[in-house]
Amino acid sequence: MTVEFKNGDVIGVYRVVRRLGAGGMAAVYEVEHTQLGVHYALKTFTFDGERDELLKNKFLAEGKVLARLNDPRLIRVFDLNFDEMTGTPYFVMDLVLYKDGEPHTLADVETGELEESFVLDWFCELAAALDYIHAQGIVHRDIKLSNVLLKPDKKLVLSDFGVSRFFSENLRRELKTANTVLTDVTSARLVMGTRGYMAPEVERGEEATPAADSYSLGVMFVYLLTGIWYEPGSKVFKVLEALEYRWIDVLPRLLDENPANRPTNLVELAESLRKAALVVASEPEKSRHAPLGRMRRMPFVLAGIVALAVAVAVAFMLSRRPAHDDFDEAFGSGGIYEKGTP
Repeated sequence: MTVEFKNGDVIGVYRVVRRLGAGGMAAVYEVEHTQLGVHYALKTFTFDGERDELLKNKFLAEGKVLARLNDPRLIRVFDLNFDEMTGTPYFVMDLVLYKDGEPHTLADVETGELEESFVLDWFCELAAALDYIHAQGIVHRDIKLSNVLLKPDKKLVLSDFGVSRFFSENLRRELKTANTVLTDVTSARLVMGTRGYMAPEVERGEEATPAADSYSLGVMFVYLLTGIWYEPGSKVFKVLEALEYRWIDVLPRLLDENPANRPTNLVELAESLRKAALVVASEPEKSRHAPLGRMRRMPFVLAGIVALAVAVAVAFMLSRRPAHDDFDEAFGSGGIYEKGTP
């Protein structure tokens, strides 16, 4: 039975201020510590159906893992417990709100108005965050725009580890949690993640490795830079060639069909972009802060070169673009779908 909490309800020592969002397996509330007066985000498990116990264990594992991680680009967890009245498991984490006092993610960003320098900074931040969690033996498995929160200073915080895979033997033993692709008594395979961001091998039901996170990162940044959703075999890379920095040297490598060919050191990859950016910044005729929207409104000659190459791809990709979570669902856990279903 799914439990919903209302404003004013008390969960442990936390009073609910408002609900921030809900997804397939969890709901998130802004809460106030009844003794300290400090505001946090509180995440509760809401899934009610088959594999309830398995997914509840994944939920608890998420809280335990995040409590062990120490990186400013990752959401932090401070408390984990069960509500006494309902038995609902919950954990308490950083409350990340934007300047307007509301939660915002990269899914809320208007790509046409982005400055390329912002995108570069964000890429470097997420590259460092992913290198860190991979070194801890964790694959996020649901890297997407709506799982990256924006702080008031426009810095990023990676959230929602609800479907993460723990490939560190020590971590798996400590958490005693289910892992990788799930198999039930009928041998129906479930794939964890969000359709459209998934690496090809994960779509096929193979185990997610750090290379799968790299692929999802590439999908995200193709969209942030071009406003176009990536599809294998598309011509969207032609658009990247028109941008000032050397994204064309980086993103195709992340999106390689073969996971063995994808870079393993993302920080090193990000640094190569930084170096290219410094070269661009040293050229007086080019502005490092030119809005991407302006760059896409390029002269007709250049536009004509890329238009034919991307027109068919754009129409095809937009027709298959991954469904963006509604704003109210930005904090929910990643999607889980049975392989072969829409």
